[in-house]
Amino acid sequence: MTTEVKIFGCAWSPRHGNTEIQVREALEAAAELPGVTTEFASIAGKKLLPCRSTYECQDSPDRDVLCHCYGPTADAFREVAELVFEADGIIFGCPVYWMSVTAELKAFMDRSMSAEMLGRPWRNKAAGFATVAWDRHGGHEHCIQTMASWAQMHDMVVVAVGPERPDRSIGGYTGAMALQGFPFPEWEVDAIRRDEVGMYATRCLGWRVAEMAKVLKAGLTALDDGELKWPKGGLRT
Repeated sequence: MTTEVKIFGCAWSPRHGNTEIQVREALEAAAELPGVTTEFASIAGKKLLPCRSTYECQDSPDRDVLCHCYGPTADAFREVAELVFEADGIIFGCPVYWMSVTAELKAFMDRSMSAEMLGRPWRNKAAGFATVAWDRHGGHEHCIQTMASWAQMHDMVVVAVGPERPDRSIGGYTGAMALQGFPFPEWEVDAIRRDEVGMYATRCLGWRVAEMAKVLKAGLTALDDGELKWPKGGLRT
């Protein structure tokens, strides 16, 4: 019997371009596995407000309200958070901005504490990360690690690019790392397509996230809550 999973991919660039291409490539690969459906979102053109540290989400955790800092329609936070809730696995793509993630993604990470306060309901989701940078050593690993550390705080299961190591390299080991043009940087919004290594690594990431999402879902479905240390969902209802 096929285990059906949903993979959510989000591009965290404020522009339409290389990051969106990368995330869509990963989702396209994920969908090659049987029983996998995907959904894509882009933060480009949308507003993401910063956390105001009111700690109301800690004092009054509420699944319907989620982040108390702003109204549910004030920006894109609730829209993206709901897609994470619905997914069995996530693929976040983010361009390197000053050796790390974009302001939009950092704001989402900070405000996702409101989901954590529900009892870590994002636990056991498969998570994989992709990035594209201007230069060949332009901060890829730090950007990937920032995203991975965030996912680990939500008790997600972070994966990398899988076991395959093609003859012409995989580019990076902890996530899909691509260049904006190859062999030299280019300004075009589709310059990432010139980086064959980075694009293949991106496909590997999509396969790996889909694979692990299936493993996790099938395993958890087969187990009773009594066999686990914590219930399958969040610790709070």
